[in-house]
Amino acid sequence: MFRSIEYEEAITSDEFVPMPTQDTASDLVFSYAVLNRGKNAAVVRLEVGPNGVDFAHDHEVVIQPGGIEIMTPSRFMHYTRISVRSLQPDSPTRIQMYFQAQRAQMTPVHEFHFLKENR
Repeated sequence: MFRSIEYEEAITSDEFVPMPTQDTASDLVFSYAVLNRGKNAAVVRLEVGPNGVDFAHDHEVVIQPGGIEIMTPSRFMHYTRISVRSLQPDSPTRIQMYFQAQRAQMTPVHEFHFLKENR
């Protein structure tokens, strides 16, 4: 099962602003594609958290104008999100983000073994 979410462009500010949170607990693989559509550099931070409220910094990158980065966390937590800010004060830029994930779909054989083992 595949899902893809494209977010409307966001304008960066001088402080980190979080994008929508994703529940990634059931995803086998997932990643964010972050594009800088503006004229100034942006700092993009990938964050993970246990409850959708509290988040820890996983890693961050600087994306130059016209650049793109694919980001996947190095640590697992139930929730993930991207936060963005301008690299230089008073230098906003436009960021576009995609979230894509793939989940395994249970076939009848997998479902039979799962139910049998969990009785």
